[in-house]
Amino acid sequence: MSEVQRMLSTLGFSVGRIDGIWGPLTAGALADFQLNMGLGGDGVCGGQTLRMLQRLVRPLGDASVVAHITERQRLESAGGQLAGHRIAVGEAGGLEPVTASVRRAIGRNGAEVLTVHHPDWSAQAAQVNRFGAAVYIGFEVKPAAPSISYFQGRHFVSRAGQRLAADIAGRLEPMFGEMPTSGMGLPMLRESAMPAVLCRFEGLDILLECNREVASAVAQSTRDLLATQPSA
Repeated sequence: MSEVQRMLSTLGFSVGRIDGIWGPLTAGALADFQLNMGLGGDGVCGGQTLRMLQRLVRPLGDASVVAHITERQRLESAGGQLAGHRIAVGEAGGLEPVTASVRRAIGRNGAEVLTVHHPDWSAQAAQVNRFGAAVYIGFEVKPAAPSISYFQGRHFVSRAGQRLAADIAGRLEPMFGEMPTSGMGLPMLRESAMPAVLCRFEGLDILLECNREVASAVAQSTRDLLATQPSA
């Protein structure tokens, strides 16, 4: 079972942690894969499904294409508007005022917003997957230069996450200075089933002082992302 989880994860279908346990995330990921491949979506890993997984995992090109299908569908289903759609905002501790400001800013655009407060990023990813968010934005403070990360693995780069990270960085740089963006395989980014970014800040004081501006920038960037079709 862990091999099936590994293949699904390689192709961009989030199974959470690869632990060999057939749980709801794995079953849902397999059903999503089957639907994308025209295999019915019964969530049963039969011979045809297993052969398709193995065939697609071998070449890197095919893996990135299939992974991109899931991300494209997430954004296309959002219809280019925040109204009526779900956005998740998370933090690992101590940044409740920031996520509250972001929730209000995005909510004013009509979205349903879930805020997640948990020190375990994998637990956060599981929660926002159940919520069915179209986009996930995480925040944390680290003793390092500010940066924004999106998911990048061996076989897949989240182009939507990359675009969102760059857009948020551009809006925040007048306040925080240069904010480089980079692809990473962090659990929050890897295990979430939607485009996700992690915004890291060096100090808490300046972040709290500018939290309204940060919230406005994130809301605008999210709206702009959902207003465009992801490119291949």
